Amino acid sequence: MAADEISVDVFSLGDFRLRLQPRIDQAFAALNAMTTSPGSDRAALGEFSDASETAERHRALHDEYVARLRRLVDSLTVAQTATAGIIQVYQDADALNHTSAKQIEGAVGAVSEALDGDRGHA
Repeated sequence: MAADEISVDVFSLGDFRLRLQPRIDQAFAALNAMTTSPGSDRAALGEFSDASETAERHRALHDEYVARLRRLVDSLTVAQTATAGIIQVYQDADALNHTSAKQIEGAVGAVSEALDGDRGHA
């Protein structure tokens, strides 16, 4: 294979795409747990100064974690969609190549039959 050529194993891409769905489900479940009660509730540490500061740090970390989970879910979903698109492109190209090969075979076959037919009548 030349340096500028790419080889794609559609079956491996299909396996990869299937393996993404459980990861998407896990990330979404974690996100859901962090954005619904009790995961979304403010830490009940009291009203004194240190407790309030700790609760604010906890909230900031919580919000950062939620944002990261959202990015993870989005990234995995995009990867799954892109993989499905790549698979479709290669399946379409393969079908087109197969059709073209059949058309060429049919054309060559017709020429061969015509040539063989002429020999048979001679």
